[in-house]
Amino acid sequence: MRLFAPAAGGEGLARALAEGPFERALTLAIERSGLGLARLRERLAVSGVPVSTTTLSSWRMGRSRPERPESLRALALLESVLDVPPGALRALLDQPRTGAPAPRAARWDRLWENRSLLPMVLNSFEDPSPESVSVHETLHVDAGGRMRSLHVREVLRARYEPAFVRIVALRGYTPGRSPELESARYCRPGCVRTRPEQAFSVTELVLDHPLAPGETAIVEYRFAFRDEEPDSRYDRRFRLPVAEHLMEVHFDPAALPAECVSYRQDSPTGPELETAEVRMRPGEPAHVIRTGQGPGIHGMRWRW
Repeated sequence: MRLFAPAAGGEGLARALAEGPFERALTLAIERSGLGLARLRERLAVSGVPVSTTTLSSWRMGRSRPERPESLRALALLESVLDVPPGALRALLDQPRTGAPAPRAARWDRLWENRSLLPMVLNSFEDPSPESVSVHETLHVDAGGRMRSLHVREVLRARYEPAFVRIVALRGYTPGRSPELESARYCRPGCVRTRPEQAFSVTELVLDHPLAPGETAIVEYRFAFRDEEPDSRYDRRFRLPVAEHLMEVHFDPAALPAECVSYRQDSPTGPELETAEVRMRPGEPAHVIRTGQGPGIHGMRWRW
């Protein structure tokens, strides 16, 4: 089914702290620490320096830099929390900015195969759509290796224009058996289009209240998969950067995979990047969490 890294070594971080740019050094320091943006925000708040996860994500992706006195105080504390030399990150702010402006949404034909009609279907839906600030998805796989259900909880935010529709694209594994929406919370189903021969469905989720630019909302939805055959991977495809993405996969205890691997791709035909083993523990789901990720394909694959 298709829907939508290891920590950096000390050598890479040392070079980034010496040469910059600021956003790369910050990213590598965060990855080395193993702390998510939410945990970092909590650490800063406990010390009396509140900074939102959105702000931290913007610093990490180069969309903005700490400039105001309160932001610089937060940065000094962040250096301590991340265990980098005092003033090391602050010194990089004196370098010219190399970060690009906030990225535009990736085209559907970059995220789905050009030869398919899927981009045409997706481009026919209303835009602009809100961006995903945080995505937590839970996938269940049965003892036969077939996907059975997907529950997603998202925090959405309108970008530059009002937004009221979330587009969800899902593809199953068995032709003729597209995934179906079972339930939705804080939103309601709108237009649904399918391409049964590709087991593909696109569903509009209409928000209970339209979002003004910068406003956020929570939505939850659950899909049922109708596959008759096992699949060995799952991915989510992001058109825009996302501050936090948590993917957890629950396997039947009687049929745990021998191996799980997380990966990222820039396009469906591109190589797997940032692959990392996903640990399997008895009684717990396999999971991977990513923060400050750009547009692209983020997934997990497994084998028995």
